[in-house]
Amino acid sequence: MDQMSCIFDITWSTQIEYTDEKKGEIPKEEGVYEIQGYVANRNEYTRRYVGRTDDLQRRFGEHLLNNEPNEKLKKFLNEKKAYFRYTKTENESMSKDIENGLYDIYRHTCNDPEKPPAGSGNCQKISINESNP
Repeated sequence: MDQMSCIFDITWSTQIEYTDEKKGEIPKEEGVYEIQGYVANRNEYTRRYVGRTDDLQRRFGEHLLNNEPNEKLKKFLNEKKAYFRYTKTENESMSKDIENGLYDIYRHTCNDPEKPPAGSGNCQKISINESNP
C-alpha cells in the first residue's frame, strides 16, 4: 500500500481527574487518551502519557492499579494530581496513527522513548488538528 499524508481532526473530552470514583465517567469505547498533569503556577496542563485502547474505561482503571508496568507513569500517578482526557476513534488503524502523531508532536514524558508508538504504517506524515469541548 502506498503511504500518504494523513490529517486527523480530533476533539478531546474534558479533563477528568484520575481517581477511582471517576472511572464510570469514561466510555467503554475505542480511543486515544492522554494522561496529564496540572501546573498551577502556569495554569496549564502538561502532556505526560499518550496511549490507545479498545476500551477507554478499562484502560483508565488499569493505570490506577499498583501493577502498572510503566514505572515512570506509575510514579507520576502516585505522586501527582493527574487528569485523563480522550478522543473516540473509529478503528485500530486510526487509533495507532493518532497516538503516533500526538507522540511525534509532544514527546510525552512518561512514554518510553525507546519504544515510541509505531502507527499503522499507512501514513508517511501525520498531522493532528486538536480541539477542546
